[in-house]
Amino acid sequence: MLRRRLILAVLVGTGLVIATLLGGTLLVLSRAEDAAWRGARESLDRSARTAEAIVNRHLLQVDGALASLPGLMPARDWDDPAAASRLLKGLNFQTFAFRDLLILDGAGNVQAAGRHRPTGRTSPIGAEAAAAATDTGIGTLIGPIREAQTGDWAVYLVRALVMPGRETVIAAAEIPIGFITTPLASLGDTPGLRIRIERPDGHLYASLPHAELALGRKGPPLGRPGRVERGEAVDGEGRRLEVLATRRSTLYAGVDVALDLDTGVALGSWSRERERITLAATLAALVILAFAGALVVALRRQDRLDRERISAQDRLAEAVEAMSDGFVMWDEEDRLVTCNRHYLDLYALSAPYMVPGATFSEIMRQGALAGQYPQAGDDLEGFVERTVAWHRAGKGTIERLLPDGRWLLVTERRTANGGYVGIRTEITALKKALSEVALANEKVRATMAEMQHQNLLFDTALRNMPHGLLMVDAENRVIVSNRRFADLFGLDADRDLHGCRLADVFATDEEGALQDRLAARQRSIASRAAAASFVVVDRQGRAVSVTQRPMPDGGFVAIYEDVTEKQQTEAQVRYLAHHDPLTGLPNRVLFRKELEERLRGSSRENGLGVLYLDLDKFKDVNDTMGHPTGDALLTAVAERLRRSLRDSDLVARLGGDEFAVALGGPRMAQKARDVSRRVIAELSRPYRLGDRTVNIGVSIGAAVAGRATPDVDSLMKNADLALYEAKASGRGTVAMFRPAFAAKLHERLELESDLRGALAQAQMELDYQPLFHLESQRVVGFEALLRWNHPGRGRIAPAAFVPLAEDTGLIDEIGLFALDRACRDIAPLPDVKVAVNLSPMQLKSPTLTRSVLDALAGSGLAPTRLELEVTETVLLEEDERILATLHGLREAGIRIVLDDFGTGYSSLAYLRRFPFDKIKIDKVFVRDATSRPDCAAIVTSIIDLAQRLGIGTTAEGIETQEQLDLVRRLGCTEGQGYLLGEPASALNAVKTLRDEAAVKRPRLLVAQAG
Repeated sequence: MLRRRLILAVLVGTGLVIATLLGGTLLVLSRAEDAAWRGARESLDRSARTAEAIVNRHLLQVDGALASLPGLMPARDWDDPAAASRLLKGLNFQTFAFRDLLILDGAGNVQAAGRHRPTGRTSPIGAEAAAAATDTGIGTLIGPIREAQTGDWAVYLVRALVMPGRETVIAAAEIPIGFITTPLASLGDTPGLRIRIERPDGHLYASLPHAELALGRKGPPLGRPGRVERGEAVDGEGRRLEVLATRRSTLYAGVDVALDLDTGVALGSWSRERERITLAATLAALVILAFAGALVVALRRQDRLDRERISAQDRLAEAVEAMSDGFVMWDEEDRLVTCNRHYLDLYALSAPYMVPGATFSEIMRQGALAGQYPQAGDDLEGFVERTVAWHRAGKGTIERLLPDGRWLLVTERRTANGGYVGIRTEITALKKALSEVALANEKVRATMAEMQHQNLLFDTALRNMPHGLLMVDAENRVIVSNRRFADLFGLDADRDLHGCRLADVFATDEEGALQDRLAARQRSIASRAAAASFVVVDRQGRAVSVTQRPMPDGGFVAIYEDVTEKQQTEAQVRYLAHHDPLTGLPNRVLFRKELEERLRGSSRENGLGVLYLDLDKFKDVNDTMGHPTGDALLTAVAERLRRSLRDSDLVARLGGDEFAVALGGPRMAQKARDVSRRVIAELSRPYRLGDRTVNIGVSIGAAVAGRATPDVDSLMKNADLALYEAKASGRGTVAMFRPAFAAKLHERLELESDLRGALAQAQMELDYQPLFHLESQRVVGFEALLRWNHPGRGRIAPAAFVPLAEDTGLIDEIGLFALDRACRDIAPLPDVKVAVNLSPMQLKSPTLTRSVLDALAGSGLAPTRLELEVTETVLLEEDERILATLHGLREAGIRIVLDDFGTGYSSLAYLRRFPFDKIKIDKVFVRDATSRPDCAAIVTSIIDLAQRLGIGTTAEGIETQEQLDLVRRLGCTEGQGYLLGEPASALNAVKTLRDEAAVKRPRLLVAQAG
């Protein structure tokens, strides 16, 4: 109940304190705001007075110059414009208050000027000057007016001058706007302050900051003369601002100085102070709440602990009473606290004196007098004193005989608070057993002789054990050593070391010898009575392992082993665990470990980049030239990588033909690109391995550490994704990681997963596009075009999935499907052939020829009716296996066609290296041949070349009648395109042949007629 009241009081007090804090904060904020407004008003008023004084002083200086003209200029000069202009020009150079002085006639025409001006012409201020110059006592301000030649804005101060014997003339001073605003610049440094020199109606003469578009225009006048008021203004960007505004009238009628101050800027410091005060008050409130919460939690926890303590005391009391031994507890003053019933039963004669609060010595004395302790004898006081002294030591055990002949084992222990806990265990049965043990001692003596024999065997084992052994006593003197110990340290094997000091045993003349370090280390371990194992290595690399254990009497025993070979082996194992044995480069484990350390030390100034490298065409080298050549190539690549990079860069081989590089330094993204390009150029140079020249390439993915790479795994993953993109982009390139790569890879993986099941789910189909013989104008065959009918993505063209099939190795299975299906679909059709495209990956398969022949045999299609189309890229690699495969297929009667000739590499050497049966002219040239002379020339050259070589030609992509007429006129053998027939299913291909036979004339003629 008391603690609940305390909790309630804490909560109420906390509420009052927070309320007081809130009220005080609001009061401080209110007073601070008032002071801020007062300071802003006073500052604006001071600035207005200063600006007024500056403008008055400037205008008075100019007006004084005008008023002094009658006294400075002789009367005769007024009629001489040249003389008057010279005088005015001299005045111009004497002051910077104005730029020019002018003398005007009554119509406002220029009579004389300090600067070169045509006389007799109307001045910029014209008749306005004559109208304004009515007062000879003080000048009038006119403008602003923009000068046509320079584009500068200026105002004019004009006044009438009375000359003796002459009519009143008009004097004017041209004052550029900058001459007026420059002295005000010191005031313009105040943030948020705008200064305007204007008429009372808001007509603007000049402003600071300069407002080009507002000069000479009327604006809403702000402020009243001599008062500072709050209002609204519009800034240069059209935004409405709350401002403090004031106005001061100058000595010149119609010229006011108006100032306004953005209250948001003026009160900025107060706003920041308000935020700090609010934050401080909030933090204080939170601290108070946290303190109150902690206090409430502590009170509740204490209440729970009290209940638990009472419960624990009850359970402890029950446990003590249930003990089979006697239990007693004494406080720090040696007074009885409690004991259980069994304790009272054991000390039945002393039980009447065992009351809480009685001292141990009193209970002992009364019990001894009552005959509780038979062993006390006649010296009761001495017995009591000895027992009390043992008891207060608080440790150990003694035995006590009870009057009834039972024996007790008395155990005393000191508690943490200075009290004592005692246990009384009856050991009568144990004492009886001890007598039986005495009988067993005779048997022990009988075994001593046997033990001596065993000792002899031990000595023999000691002399022949493979490890050195040394036993030393507490005074660092040798007790036992064996022969192996002497051999390890070059000691005389016949020397008896027993009793020698440890320092004498390890004594040597060599400074810093292994023995000196061993002795010092072992003495240090022995001084702490500790156990330890360590290894000491001398200057020659010899390593000795020492295992030392303390002995109960203060000495130690040590085992010595020469572990030189073991350590060398372990070092080699550690090296191999972190390095590639072939290239000597760090492996993936060490690279990742080093990368973690570099990532922790990276920053914006010292960035971290990772390059993942994958060798292009390395598998071909391994397959064609053997693994020894492949290993030699990897070693050469590693050496070139080392030479291409700095010593601070980290190079590693991750496995297979994959390498990785870690770069450091500023501008990491650009550096990663530059290094990657340099590495690509270096690794792509030919390699001379023995008597062979090998050409490979490399693809690189680069990633730079940043916010999106919190750990090494993310950085390495990004580099791997970038490498994947580089390989997909055509190899031999570098790709910098972008977040979109992950989504692209995910989509590719989904497409790859779907592609693996496409054949099994019958999603692959073949369309057939007819091939026309242009001379006979008849269908002579079809090209089989593979299509993927995806259930979710629709029909997918080969360009989208064939590269994926080549990367995943599925191209062989898909290519064989297309070959087999095309042969079976076309075989029943009479006198027509079928063309099937082969991937470069299929041509590398050693079983391709067998698969093609099996497809022909299974379908019954004659080899001469099958055309296999290949692209120029298959001959780029100069792979003898591919050429052998093509020759084998051609020897079987199968026609070999070079597809897309004229694009890509288009080397005529291909036609020399392999005797193709037909060339297909790419549709790019056929499409533009009727409109571009260069394309027509290319098509003509290809057809002419093929005719001279005895090779057939097929024009692809014929879509217009003009294209058809052209290729037929040039002598092209066959044609193919949407004009002649679109790709269609096998059923439609059959229908095409039947329709042609039914009409009994070539389909081509029908197309021409149409």
